Amino acid sequence: MDRRHLRWMIPAAGGVLAVVVSIVLVVQDGGNAACAAAPPVARDPVVENVRGGSASYYSTNRNGMCNLGAPSSDGYAAIGPAEWAGGAACGSYLAVTGPNGQTTPVQVVDQCPSCPAGKIDLSRAAFARIGSVSAGIIQITYGTLRDPALPGPLKVRAKGGSGYSSLSVVLDNHGNRLSTVELQAGAGWTALKHNADNTWTGPSGLTGPITLRVTDTAGHQVTVPGVALGSSAFQQTGTLMYSPTAASPSPSPSPSPSAPPSPSAVASPVGAAASAGAPVC
Repeated sequence: MDRRHLRWMIPAAGGVLAVVVSIVLVVQDGGNAACAAAPPVARDPVVENVRGGSASYYSTNRNGMCNLGAPSSDGYAAIGPAEWAGGAACGSYLAVTGPNGQTTPVQVVDQCPSCPAGKIDLSRAAFARIGSVSAGIIQITYGTLRDPALPGPLKVRAKGGSGYSSLSVVLDNHGNRLSTVELQAGAGWTALKHNADNTWTGPSGLTGPITLRVTDTAGHQVTVPGVALGSSAFQQTGTLMYSPTAASPSPSPSPSPSAPPSPSAVASPVGAAASAGAPVC
């Protein structure tokens, strides 16, 4: 098992706080079986599917294609269609390491339609924590954070009931990618359909409040009762998707691409004065 210590740059009140976090990367050696990893916990997240790429920066205070509203922090990202995966990546987190050796977490809130695989757009603040803004485009390594630290309990926006043709649900603060969202129907559960705009849609003619069951790709599952219908604003629930100290119920080895560039091998930004937002092929 290859254990790498990366230095995280995380925003804090009054400035930027450098926090050293242990990141566990499980590396597969040729055709041999991957090393077994200790169950990850939210306070010490695992970085999965680490790969090399490039990043530019942008800024927004508008609702992105994930329909999460204006970004709630300055650490956010837009990714290309291939990694967007039909909206499946919405609300999940990436760990991005830049040329200066620093690593920062960012939430996926938007799609970058012109970005090829391996190219991402970071918020300007996140970009500045891991590289020089004047470079415009920098070389990075990045991967998906498993069980990232949660900003708070689940937030839910549910449109339905009178005046709506169907139920439409958006969730935030879930940390990992979501696998299913289900609606309680009598003694059973009805699966909602996930769409590319990050809405989960279901039947019409509902009368609220409703109860949802939410499951993520790490195996965490929670039930969220008392969700009101018809509001265009997010509702703050009292339900955490997982405990900050609880291990994932179904840990799995982290795949590693063949010979990915390590954080220490990422050197200087590519090119000089590259224009922000320009795709790198």
